[in-house]
Amino acid sequence: MGFWFPVEEAAEGAARLLVPIIARDEGEPLDHARSRSAVFYNPIMRLNRDTAVLAVLVMGGHLGRPVECCEPMCGTGVRGVRLALETGAKITMGDLNPSGIALAEENARRNGVADRMRVREMDANLLMNLHAGPMVRFDYLDVDPYGSPAQFLDSAFRATRDGGVVALTATDMAPLCGVSPAACLRKYGGRPLRSAYTHEVALRLLLGAAARAAAVHELGVKPLFSYFIDHYVRAYLAVAQGAKPADASLAEMGYIVHCPKCLHREAVKGPYLKAARICPYCGGQLIVGGPMWLGRIADASYTSDMRARAAEGEWEPRLGRLLETVEAEAELPPTFFNLDELSSRAGASSLNTDDVLSALHTAGFEATRTHFDPRGVKTTATVAELAKIIKA
Repeated sequence: MGFWFPVEEAAEGAARLLVPIIARDEGEPLDHARSRSAVFYNPIMRLNRDTAVLAVLVMGGHLGRPVECCEPMCGTGVRGVRLALETGAKITMGDLNPSGIALAEENARRNGVADRMRVREMDANLLMNLHAGPMVRFDYLDVDPYGSPAQFLDSAFRATRDGGVVALTATDMAPLCGVSPAACLRKYGGRPLRSAYTHEVALRLLLGAAARAAAVHELGVKPLFSYFIDHYVRAYLAVAQGAKPADASLAEMGYIVHCPKCLHREAVKGPYLKAARICPYCGGQLIVGGPMWLGRIADASYTSDMRARAAEGEWEPRLGRLLETVEAEAELPPTFFNLDELSSRAGASSLNTDDVLSALHTAGFEATRTHFDPRGVKTTATVAELAKIIKA
């Protein structure tokens, strides 16, 4: 099949695909060149798609039948083709770009999964809203836009079955990390927090926006697996129908108060901030982020099942380590400490991460590495207790 734009063959997972050849002007950033391509395809997002395949594999095992999936912004169709090939799922895909629709259909044919894939030239919200009725909803819905998923949240939750999963990607890290706080408030309904753990706050703001959007429809959410890597945050959320699950989700919302002077921080649950604005330890002025999700960012059991599935097959090299680290930190409280920052404040030389973890365990604290930062440590110790251990 011929296309008006140049294409080449690419391999990802079990799929063999046609993707657009990126024409790049001299000195032009690669991301910019990709964004103006006839059809958007980003090979860097393979890890994102790998996690989607694993999540649907685990889900299919729990359901005991093929998972009914929707990808309302499919581009080349790579995610949908991989889900059909590698999990046996049934896929409904959509895109407003006619070139993307043609390429997705061709890739489905090339990989022998056209009989399990439906491709529609349609606006993403319209496609999801057409599946908002009780008998036509999806088991799994994947919203992976170029930028923020905020405008798609309402439609996504309406189109997902009770017990289903909504997957969300946000690549607009400037608002989420505090470069554009007004944009963050508009899109995610909370204020970001500029700190060493700003990427964790970014993920929690996304989770909080999702919890609120779901609660409007009396749906509760539970993060099964979520993470930050490269230039985006990603979350897989189990959906439960009912006012009680919705209220339970909203009970996990709250604020983080942070002292830039001594690095004290505190997570305060509740719809209204009931905390002093002066640091109780050093008298510094506290800054506030939120409201955001303060509950667990992952379910250890579900993540363990994903790790078991990842033991077979070819995956992006970083995937195994990501799954292992997220599983280890799933039960620990919000925020983490960057050891280099803390050591500098304590007037001590930077220590080996394993040595610090060992000392924390010896002192009776829970502690582990975090995937958010290679020099980050999540622990039940306070900043004062951790500083004391570093100095010792």
